[in-house]
Amino acid sequence: MDATELIERYNAGHLEFKKLSLNNAKLDGAELVGINLSGANLRGSSLLFAYLGRSHLTNINLSKTRLGGATLKKADLRHANLKDADLHGALLQKADLRTADLSLATLLDANLSGADLRGANLSGADLRGAHLRGANMRFERRLYEPIILRGADLRGADLRDVNLCNADMTRTDLRGANLKQANLRDVKLKGANLSGANLSGCMMTSVDLREAVLDGANLNSAIVASARLTGAKLRGTKLNMANLARTMLDNADLSDASLRDANLLEANLMRANLDRADLTDANLYDADISLASMEDAILEGTTLPEDFF
Repeated sequence: MDATELIERYNAGHLEFKKLSLNNAKLDGAELVGINLSGANLRGSSLLFAYLGRSHLTNINLSKTRLGGATLKKADLRHANLKDADLHGALLQKADLRTADLSLATLLDANLSGADLRGANLSGADLRGAHLRGANMRFERRLYEPIILRGADLRGADLRDVNLCNADMTRTDLRGANLKQANLRDVKLKGANLSGANLSGCMMTSVDLREAVLDGANLNSAIVASARLTGAKLRGTKLNMANLARTMLDNADLSDASLRDANLLEANLMRANLDRADLTDANLYDADISLASMEDAILEGTTLPEDFF
Protein backbone atom coordinates (compact mmCIF):
# COMPACT_ATOMS: atom_id res chain seq x y z
CA MET A 1 0.00 0.00 0.00
CA ASP A 2 1.26 3.47 -0.86
CA ALA A 3 0.32 6.88 0.59
CA THR A 4 -2.33 7.55 -2.08
CA GLU A 5 -4.14 4.26 -1.40
CA LEU A 6 -3.99 4.87 2.35
CA ILE A 7 -5.72 8.24 1.99
CA GLU A 8 -8.29 6.83 -0.45
CA ARG A 9 -9.19 4.00 1.92
CA TYR A 10 -9.34 6.36 4.89
CA ASN A 11 -11.67 8.72 2.99
CA ALA A 12 -13.84 5.68 2.20
CA GLY A 13 -14.33 5.12 5.93
CA HIS A 14 -11.55 2.68 6.78
CA LEU A 15 -9.69 3.43 10.03
CA GLU A 16 -7.77 0.20 10.71
CA PHE A 17 -4.23 0.19 9.34
CA LYS A 18 -2.39 -1.72 12.06
CA LYS A 19 1.20 -2.77 11.35
CA LEU A 20 1.18 -0.99 7.99
CA SER A 21 4.64 -0.62 6.42
CA LEU A 22 4.97 2.73 4.64
CA ASN A 23 8.52 3.99 4.87
CA ASN A 24 9.37 7.41 3.45
CA ALA A 25 5.74 8.15 2.57
CA LYS A 26 4.64 11.68 1.71
CA LEU A 27 1.53 12.52 3.74
CA ASP A 28 1.89 16.26 4.19
CA GLY A 29 -1.38 17.89 5.25
CA ALA A 30 -3.20 14.54 5.31
CA GLU A 31 -6.39 14.45 7.38
CA LEU A 32 -6.18 11.18 9.32
CA VAL A 33 -8.09 11.98 12.50
CA GLY A 34 -8.84 8.86 14.58
CA ILE A 35 -6.82 6.52 12.35
CA ASN A 36 -5.38 3.34 13.85
CA LEU A 37 -1.73 2.92 12.85
CA SER A 38 -0.67 0.92 15.90
CA GLY A 39 2.54 -1.01 15.23
CA ALA A 40 2.94 0.63 11.81
CA ASN A 41 6.30 1.57 10.29
CA LEU A 42 6.40 5.10 8.86
CA ARG A 43 10.09 5.67 9.37
CA GLY A 44 11.39 8.67 7.42
CA SER A 45 7.93 9.73 6.25
CA SER A 46 6.78 13.33 5.84
CA LEU A 47 3.63 14.31 7.75
CA LEU A 48 4.04 18.06 7.82
CA PHE A 49 0.86 19.75 9.10
CA ALA A 50 -0.97 16.42 9.06
CA TYR A 51 -4.08 15.98 11.20
CA LEU A 52 -3.71 12.99 13.52
CA GLY A 53 -5.77 14.06 16.50
CA ARG A 54 -7.21 11.20 18.61
CA SER A 55 -5.32 8.71 16.44
CA HIS A 56 -4.11 5.32 17.72
CA LEU A 57 -0.35 5.20 17.25
CA THR A 58 0.88 2.81 19.91
CA ASN A 59 4.20 1.09 19.14
CA ILE A 60 4.44 2.99 15.84
CA ASN A 61 7.82 3.66 14.26
CA LEU A 62 8.00 7.37 13.47
CA SER A 63 11.76 7.70 13.76
CA LYS A 64 13.25 10.39 11.52
CA THR A 65 9.78 11.49 10.41
CA ARG A 66 8.87 15.10 9.62
CA LEU A 67 5.89 16.08 11.78
CA GLY A 68 6.38 19.84 11.89
CA GLY A 69 3.12 21.64 12.62
CA ALA A 70 1.23 18.34 12.82
CA THR A 71 -1.86 18.05 15.03
CA LEU A 72 -1.57 15.12 17.44
CA LYS A 73 -3.95 16.29 20.16
CA LYS A 74 -5.08 13.42 22.40
CA ALA A 75 -3.23 10.93 20.17
CA ASP A 76 -2.23 7.60 21.74
CA LEU A 77 1.53 7.39 21.23
CA ARG A 78 2.40 4.94 23.97
CA HIS A 79 5.71 3.15 23.32
CA ALA A 80 6.07 5.06 20.03
CA ASN A 81 9.49 5.42 18.41
CA LEU A 82 9.94 9.11 17.65
CA LYS A 83 13.71 9.09 17.82
CA ASP A 84 15.26 11.92 15.82
CA ALA A 85 11.79 12.99 14.59
CA ASP A 86 11.07 16.62 13.69
CA LEU A 87 8.04 17.83 15.68
CA HIS A 88 8.76 21.54 15.39
CA GLY A 89 5.59 23.40 16.36
CA ALA A 90 3.56 20.20 16.64
CA LEU A 91 0.36 20.22 18.70
CA LEU A 92 0.51 17.41 21.24
CA GLN A 93 -1.87 18.67 23.92
CA LYS A 94 -3.05 15.80 26.13
CA ALA A 95 -1.28 13.25 23.95
CA ASP A 96 -0.35 9.95 25.62
CA LEU A 97 3.41 9.56 25.23
CA ARG A 98 4.05 7.11 28.05
CA THR A 99 7.41 5.31 27.58
CA ALA A 100 7.79 6.86 24.10
CA ASP A 101 11.30 7.31 22.70
CA LEU A 102 11.77 10.98 21.83
CA SER A 103 15.53 11.00 22.11
CA LEU A 104 17.19 13.52 19.79
CA ALA A 105 13.75 14.68 18.62
CA THR A 106 13.12 18.31 17.66
CA LEU A 107 10.22 19.71 19.69
CA LEU A 108 11.00 23.37 19.18
CA ASP A 109 7.93 25.45 20.16
CA ALA A 110 5.83 22.26 20.38
CA ASN A 111 2.75 22.29 22.60
CA LEU A 112 2.87 19.40 25.07
CA SER A 113 0.60 20.93 27.69
CA GLY A 114 -1.30 18.24 29.54
CA ALA A 115 0.60 15.46 27.74
CA ASP A 116 1.42 12.23 29.58
CA LEU A 117 5.19 11.76 29.41
CA ARG A 118 5.67 9.25 32.19
CA GLY A 119 8.64 7.01 31.46
CA ALA A 120 9.45 8.82 28.20
CA ASN A 121 13.00 9.23 26.90
CA LEU A 122 13.76 12.81 25.83
CA SER A 123 17.53 12.68 26.11
CA GLY A 124 19.18 15.11 23.72
CA ALA A 125 15.81 16.45 22.53
CA ASP A 126 15.41 20.07 21.43
CA LEU A 127 12.57 21.52 23.51
CA ARG A 128 13.38 25.20 23.16
CA GLY A 129 10.26 27.26 23.75
CA ALA A 130 8.11 24.15 24.22
CA HIS A 131 4.94 24.39 26.29
CA LEU A 132 4.92 21.68 28.95
CA ARG A 133 2.65 23.20 31.56
CA GLY A 134 0.48 20.55 33.15
CA ALA A 135 2.41 17.70 31.48
CA ASN A 136 2.59 14.52 33.53
CA MET A 137 6.20 13.47 34.05
CA ARG A 138 5.61 11.97 37.47
CA PHE A 139 7.81 9.09 38.59
CA GLU A 140 5.69 6.15 39.72
CA ARG A 141 7.63 3.37 41.34
CA ARG A 142 6.86 -0.09 39.92
CA LEU A 143 4.98 1.47 37.00
CA TYR A 144 7.20 3.96 35.14
CA GLU A 145 10.87 4.77 35.20
CA PRO A 146 11.80 8.43 35.82
CA ILE A 147 11.62 10.57 32.68
CA ILE A 148 14.96 11.03 30.90
CA LEU A 149 15.85 14.55 29.76
CA ARG A 150 19.61 14.13 29.84
CA GLY A 151 21.30 16.76 27.67
CA ALA A 152 17.98 18.10 26.40
CA ASP A 153 17.65 21.71 25.26
CA LEU A 154 14.81 23.32 27.23
CA ARG A 155 15.76 26.96 26.79
CA GLY A 156 12.73 29.17 27.39
CA ALA A 157 10.45 26.17 27.93
CA ASP A 158 7.27 26.51 29.99
CA LEU A 159 7.48 23.96 32.81
CA ARG A 160 5.32 25.68 35.38
CA ASP A 161 3.78 23.33 37.98
CA VAL A 162 5.30 20.26 36.28
CA ASN A 163 6.18 17.23 38.41
CA LEU A 164 9.72 16.17 37.46
CA CYS A 165 10.42 14.17 40.60
CA ASN A 166 13.43 11.82 40.15
CA ALA A 167 13.96 12.92 36.51
CA ASP A 168 17.40 12.64 34.92
CA MET A 169 18.19 16.15 33.66
CA THR A 170 21.96 15.89 33.77
CA ARG A 171 23.58 18.67 31.72
CA THR A 172 20.20 19.90 30.50
CA ASP A 173 20.05 23.44 29.09
CA LEU A 174 17.27 25.28 30.95
CA ARG A 175 18.37 28.85 30.38
CA GLY A 176 15.43 31.20 30.75
CA ALA A 177 12.99 28.33 31.36
CA ASN A 178 9.93 28.88 33.55
CA LEU A 179 9.84 26.24 36.29
CA LYS A 180 7.74 28.21 38.76
CA GLN A 181 6.39 25.93 41.50
CA ALA A 182 7.63 22.81 39.71
CA ASN A 183 8.46 19.66 41.69
CA LEU A 184 12.18 18.96 41.27
CA ARG A 185 12.59 16.68 44.26
CA ASP A 186 15.50 14.23 43.81
CA VAL A 187 16.08 15.45 40.22
CA LYS A 188 19.54 14.93 38.71
CA LEU A 189 20.66 18.33 37.38
CA LYS A 190 24.41 17.94 37.67
CA GLY A 191 26.16 20.28 35.23
CA ALA A 192 22.84 21.75 34.04
CA ASN A 193 22.55 25.37 32.91
CA LEU A 194 19.68 27.21 34.61
CA SER A 195 20.90 30.75 34.06
CA GLY A 196 18.01 33.20 34.24
CA ALA A 197 15.50 30.43 34.92
CA ASN A 198 12.44 31.02 37.09
CA LEU A 199 12.52 28.48 39.93
CA SER A 200 10.51 30.50 42.41
CA GLY A 201 8.48 28.38 44.81
CA CYS A 202 10.00 25.15 43.50
CA MET A 203 10.20 21.99 45.59
CA MET A 204 13.87 21.08 45.23
CA THR A 205 14.66 18.90 48.23
CA SER A 206 17.61 16.55 47.67
CA VAL A 207 18.12 17.85 44.10
CA ASP A 208 21.58 17.27 42.60
CA LEU A 209 22.86 20.60 41.23
CA ARG A 210 26.57 19.96 41.55
CA GLU A 211 28.56 22.15 39.14
CA ALA A 212 25.32 23.57 37.74
CA VAL A 213 25.05 27.17 36.51
CA LEU A 214 22.24 29.21 38.07
CA ASP A 215 23.54 32.71 37.44
CA GLY A 216 20.73 35.26 37.67
CA ALA A 217 18.11 32.58 38.33
CA ASN A 218 15.08 33.24 40.54
CA LEU A 219 14.83 30.81 43.46
CA ASN A 220 12.82 33.03 45.76
CA SER A 221 10.84 30.96 48.30
CA ALA A 222 12.18 27.72 46.80
CA ILE A 223 12.62 24.71 49.10
CA VAL A 224 16.16 23.54 48.44
CA ALA A 225 16.76 21.70 51.70
CA SER A 226 19.36 18.90 51.73
CA ALA A 227 20.29 19.64 48.12
CA ARG A 228 23.75 19.26 46.60
CA LEU A 229 25.13 22.45 45.02
CA THR A 230 28.82 21.79 45.40
CA GLY A 231 30.75 23.94 42.94
CA ALA A 232 27.56 25.49 41.56
CA LYS A 233 27.53 29.02 40.13
CA LEU A 234 24.83 31.22 41.69
CA ARG A 235 26.17 34.65 40.81
CA GLY A 236 23.51 37.30 41.23
CA THR A 237 20.92 34.60 41.95
CA LYS A 238 17.77 35.49 43.90
CA LEU A 239 17.35 33.21 46.91
CA ASN A 240 15.22 35.41 49.11
CA MET A 241 13.23 33.43 51.69
CA ALA A 242 14.58 30.20 50.20
CA ASN A 243 14.96 27.16 52.46
CA LEU A 244 18.56 25.98 52.08
CA ALA A 245 18.80 24.10 55.38
CA ARG A 246 21.51 21.42 55.39
CA THR A 247 22.31 22.15 51.73
CA MET A 248 25.79 21.44 50.36
CA LEU A 249 27.10 24.75 48.98
CA ASP A 250 30.80 24.11 49.42
CA ASN A 251 32.93 25.79 46.76
CA ALA A 252 29.79 27.41 45.32
CA ASP A 253 29.94 30.93 43.88
CA LEU A 254 27.21 33.04 45.50
CA SER A 255 28.79 36.39 44.78
CA ASP A 256 26.22 39.19 44.44
CA ALA A 257 23.43 36.75 45.33
CA SER A 258 20.40 37.93 47.29
CA LEU A 259 19.70 35.70 50.30
CA ARG A 260 17.46 37.94 52.35
CA ASP A 261 15.53 35.95 54.99
CA ALA A 262 16.99 32.72 53.59
CA ASN A 263 17.30 29.68 55.86
CA LEU A 264 20.86 28.30 55.72
CA LEU A 265 20.65 26.29 58.93
CA GLU A 266 23.50 23.75 59.08
CA ALA A 267 24.36 24.47 55.44
CA ASN A 268 27.86 23.65 54.19
CA LEU A 269 29.36 26.87 52.80
CA MET A 270 32.96 25.83 53.14
CA ARG A 271 35.14 27.74 50.66
CA ALA A 272 32.04 29.35 49.15
CA ASN A 273 32.23 32.80 47.55
CA LEU A 274 29.75 35.14 49.26
CA ASP A 275 31.35 38.37 48.21
CA ARG A 276 28.79 41.21 48.08
CA ALA A 277 25.97 38.75 48.85
CA ASP A 278 22.95 40.17 50.64
CA LEU A 279 22.36 38.03 53.74
CA THR A 280 20.02 40.44 55.52
CA ASP A 281 18.04 38.55 58.19
CA ALA A 282 19.31 35.23 56.87
CA ASN A 283 19.75 32.27 59.24
CA LEU A 284 23.24 30.74 59.15
CA TYR A 285 23.03 29.11 62.57
CA ASP A 286 25.40 26.15 62.79
CA ALA A 287 26.40 26.61 59.12
CA ASP A 288 29.97 25.79 58.09
CA ILE A 289 31.46 28.94 56.57
CA SER A 290 35.08 28.04 57.15
CA LEU A 291 37.38 29.48 54.48
CA ALA A 292 34.39 31.18 52.82
CA SER A 293 34.92 34.61 51.26
CA MET A 294 32.45 37.21 52.51
CA GLU A 295 34.01 40.46 51.36
CA ASP A 296 31.49 43.32 51.40
CA ALA A 297 28.65 40.89 52.22
CA ILE A 298 25.59 42.49 53.85
CA LEU A 299 25.09 40.89 57.25
CA GLU A 300 22.45 43.13 58.79
CA GLY A 301 20.27 41.08 61.15
CA THR A 302 21.99 37.88 60.03
CA THR A 303 22.14 34.94 62.46
CA LEU A 304 25.73 33.77 62.17
CA PRO A 305 27.44 30.60 63.44
CA GLU A 306 28.60 30.81 67.04
CA ASP A 307 32.23 30.42 66.02
CA PHE A 308 32.07 33.17 63.38
CA PHE A 309 33.62 35.88 65.56
